Amino acid sequence: MRAVIFGASGLLGRSVMRAFDDMTVTGTGFSRAVPGLVRADATAADDIERLLGRARPDIVVNCVGERRPQMWAGSPDQARDRNVDAARLIAQGARRFGSRLLHISSDYVFDGKAAPYRPDSDPNPLNSYGRWKLLAEQAVRAACPDAAILRLPVLYGPALFAAETNLTEIARQVSVRARIELDDVCVRYPTHTDEAAEVCRRLAGALVRGQRLGSVAHWSAEQGVTKYQMAVLIARRFGLPAEHIRAGEADAVSGDRPVDCRLDCQDLSEALGTVRRLFVTEFPPVVEPWLLPAGPISI
Repeated sequence: MRAVIFGASGLLGRSVMRAFDDMTVTGTGFSRAVPGLVRADATAADDIERLLGRARPDIVVNCVGERRPQMWAGSPDQARDRNVDAARLIAQGARRFGSRLLHISSDYVFDGKAAPYRPDSDPNPLNSYGRWKLLAEQAVRAACPDAAILRLPVLYGPALFAAETNLTEIARQVSVRARIELDDVCVRYPTHTDEAAEVCRRLAGALVRGQRLGSVAHWSAEQGVTKYQMAVLIARRFGLPAEHIRAGEADAVSGDRPVDCRLDCQDLSEALGTVRRLFVTEFPPVVEPWLLPAGPISI
């Protein structure tokens, strides 16, 4: 099976590349120059056409996206390009070359007021990121009607820099030992990228075989934690002081972060089998490289 992974230099894309290593796989990167990846701009139709024309993949996986909040406010046009326009162009390319498409979306298409959310639940995003993800889904559906959309929650995994995941960023904050306040209202379901990538691999295989699993699928870890609870877990696991960590309501009070977007994953779990990784046992090796020496120090 031949596969093209757009956004293979990113957090999820790197894990998807590893999970697809038994296929003839081509990964793309653009802003990050990574050996072994093809440089392709997912917001440029010509780049997409040339790559797909050469690779002729059976499956295309779109892991391209901009999740960083600072980009929502600071560079909204660029963030929209990476989330919406790229999705539309990749979908158009996949359809033109007869490839099946797996598009990665987010639980932030929901407002967090009526969890758990099934794949057919009505979206109602609260912030720009969620709205862009929903627009991307709609663009994909219009351009490539038989595409599969996989919604995922917040991800964690081996990071290239601390701010690449919420979890590693929180670990860095915990180890600085300066007073911090973290939201203890909004619940996240941090899912390991290797788990999500294995789901992508199984789902891609099912799509290429012609198995019908529905146009939208959900996958998520089962354990819900707040940012504050993540910080406390990190402190306890590594024997760090936790007195400087305070519980707050900053994310909830802002009104643009859903309180609980738990995804109902029953349909996909029954179809693909169990691939669960427990957060409490998987997070330590991910965060350990980002724990700084005893402080306080600046970051």
